[in-house]
Amino acid sequence: MATQQSNSIINNNSNEHAVLGLGGGRVLFPGLVLRLQLQIAGGGSPRAVALMDHLARLVDHRHALVACVPSLPESDLRSDKENNTDSRSDKQTDKPAKVNGNSQSDEDLALDASRLAPFGVAARVVAFRSFTPSSAQKKNSKTQTATVSYLVALEGLYRIKIESVKKLDPFLVVAVTPFHDKATLKSTGLELANLLSQLQLPPQAITQLRKTISDAPAPLLADLLASMIDLSTEEKIEILGSVDVTDRVERVVELVVRQVQLEAIKKELGETTSGDGADSDTDPELSSLKAKLESLQMPEDASKATKRELARLARMPAQMPEHQIIRNYLEWMSEMPWNFGTGSDDIDVDKARLRLDADHFGMEGVKKRVLEYLAVGKLKKDLKGPILCLMGPPGVGKTSLGKSIANALGRKFHRISLGGVRDEAEIRGHRRTYIGALPGLIIQAMKKCGANDPVILLDEIDKVTRDSRGDPASALLEVLDPEQNSTFTDHYLNVPFDLSKVLFIATANDSETISAPLMDRMEVIQIHGYTFPEKLQIAASYLLPKQLKTHGLEPSLITIPDASLLKIATDYTRESGVRALEREIASVCRHLAVSYAQAQERHALDAFSGFVSPLRVQEILGAPKFVEEAIGEGLAAPGVVMGLAWTSDGAGGLLFIEAMRIRGGKGSLVLTGKLGDVIKESAQIGVSWVRANAARLGLFFGSGGDDGGNVVGDKRDIMEGIDVHIHFPAGATPKDGPSAGITIVTALVSLFSGRSVKSLVAMTGEISLRGKVHAVGGIKEKVLAAHRGGIKRVILPAQNKKDVDEIPSDVQKSIELCFVSKIDEVLELAFDGGFFSVEDSVSSHQLISGGGVFEAKL
Repeated sequence: MATQQSNSIINNNSNEHAVLGLGGGRVLFPGLVLRLQLQIAGGGSPRAVALMDHLARLVDHRHALVACVPSLPESDLRSDKENNTDSRSDKQTDKPAKVNGNSQSDEDLALDASRLAPFGVAARVVAFRSFTPSSAQKKNSKTQTATVSYLVALEGLYRIKIESVKKLDPFLVVAVTPFHDKATLKSTGLELANLLSQLQLPPQAITQLRKTISDAPAPLLADLLASMIDLSTEEKIEILGSVDVTDRVERVVELVVRQVQLEAIKKELGETTSGDGADSDTDPELSSLKAKLESLQMPEDASKATKRELARLARMPAQMPEHQIIRNYLEWMSEMPWNFGTGSDDIDVDKARLRLDADHFGMEGVKKRVLEYLAVGKLKKDLKGPILCLMGPPGVGKTSLGKSIANALGRKFHRISLGGVRDEAEIRGHRRTYIGALPGLIIQAMKKCGANDPVILLDEIDKVTRDSRGDPASALLEVLDPEQNSTFTDHYLNVPFDLSKVLFIATANDSETISAPLMDRMEVIQIHGYTFPEKLQIAASYLLPKQLKTHGLEPSLITIPDASLLKIATDYTRESGVRALEREIASVCRHLAVSYAQAQERHALDAFSGFVSPLRVQEILGAPKFVEEAIGEGLAAPGVVMGLAWTSDGAGGLLFIEAMRIRGGKGSLVLTGKLGDVIKESAQIGVSWVRANAARLGLFFGSGGDDGGNVVGDKRDIMEGIDVHIHFPAGATPKDGPSAGITIVTALVSLFSGRSVKSLVAMTGEISLRGKVHAVGGIKEKVLAAHRGGIKRVILPAQNKKDVDEIPSDVQKSIELCFVSKIDEVLELAFDGGFFSVEDSVSSHQLISGGGVFEAKL
């Protein structure tokens, strides 16, 4: 209906226009442009919503106009009410309009005809934009309904007189009589121009006026001056309703002379225009804003900037675009938490520990660091907030841990997602010279929290990118430096703001994509993947109750024993975190919800069974996605060895390496599997070591072949007449790093000797040309990956023995951890019965089995 009404007005060439009421003393004159910010709260006036839809359509129809009509002052309304017994009720008549500079609410847009002045201006909609504020811009998202804001630019064309009301719904439509100015009155225009230099107007306004005076007709110049000098609403409406050009210009001359005389008197008395200007007196919200700013205990720089902008605002007419820019800036300054915090001075460390344990299982390293911060803060009140970085694979609870830390500290919490942020202004804010400028994400977070000591989570800090608009990671250097962030300067506020009391927590999956200076400013805490027993605890204590509540199932009706949860974790997931596990549990809950709903419909609740056995898990989820036996089957052939990798998402994984000999070759090495330069160099080192030590290893020309090999003692090169192809499966996944060195050597030795490696054995370590095994990274992640894959023995560099403490004790008991320093020790552990005879070897290795350490001679 509203669209049909809008189409009829747009296509109608008669003098019928929709009415846009201008509240708060605003009056649009012909020849001028008025910019309005209109706000409609959720559930607001249907008339206001329909009118905004109509204005949006007018942008595409340049010939269609809207009637901009000012509302009558409250004094005129009260006079009409006393003389008219049929007037509107007190609630409709006396309710003041909500005004905020050039901003008005839907209460102003829905004005009825009795509140409108008899004259207005036919205007063209030159710009229209609507937007909904983000959650970061709402003060209280729990209680505040969604508010839609509109930015509208209107160009006044000619005066109109309202003759009658044509329609009330879906918005007000009136019939008007147009009045076009034709006279020039150059002499009177020159008189206005001479008075211009005596006005105490802003320099920008005077410069603009002087440029237009020479060609502007007197009526336009009169309207321009009427919009800029200090006039009451009644006087503006009087000028607007002055249809006779001569009378109008003469009246404007009188008003300009009056203001010149008043300013001359003020100057003689020593009075100057200050923050107590007329705008503050006539605008209650501006007066309230000024009082709020004066009551705040701001730092010296912020106080000086605020007083300077208040003085500028008092001297500036409300119709100037910069007026709203300054006002928005002052509103931001008034809502910043300069010296207000929410953190409690009475810190209870034990209570915080219990809260962290209740929200998250494990993560002892993070909890320990937070409790240390609380304990030191209890002793030293002015402690600066640390910059923590939670590094780990996806799904381990890094993001949710930030909110738990805030709850434990009794502080406000705000999350900033940095994934894909590529503009420096997103962090530091835009300068106020740009249209639509706003502060950066950090200052917006401080304003939303309303406290200077919140917990701010910088999520996915490793996903920050850069382009021609700047480097956001460099902008974060000041934010995340405890020695500098006490004077963080946002481009929009342009004054220092203290961030030293903020507890910043960053999350990341991979440290390689974070710049070195940024990493240096953060205290990195590794969060490793979960073991199966840990996943079982998390599923039983957190995930299952959450999914039962989500799917509307009563916990008393459902029983999923630990054996079933463990089967879901082992047979249907292969991840470091618990996201896939939660999805599988949700699938089980959905199946139970369907069964229970059908039982209710059939009135057969007794037939419903909420017990989920391991066998029923397979009936619900289908065949297992991961089978442990499949890992051992891949090692049955010579030349196939299982390695351990550290994936790009921070998790560990199993990595098969396959070697094949191709006869009729030229001794070449072929590598496939989307490999990086480092892993290719490791393969070259492995081939060189095997060729150099072939005789000692009992590998001779043709050995290990299907024909039984050549005679022992043949000194020809084992690579003569053949090519060796080494392949790393999962060819679409990039692979790099030195940790596959001992795995490649073992695969080559297995290939040339014709012997298969033990099943359920995995290894990782870097090799040198001398056969030394060097330390590698990600030991805990790799061992946990081996544990998830059912591996029974893991071969690690001896230099990584220090990393055993990070591995959970239950994992150490279920996996045989072997530490080696030379490749000979690796070969002895990898093959059934050992690779060397006892007499030929004098080396030894350390073996950890079931938590114990012992020496074994090779």
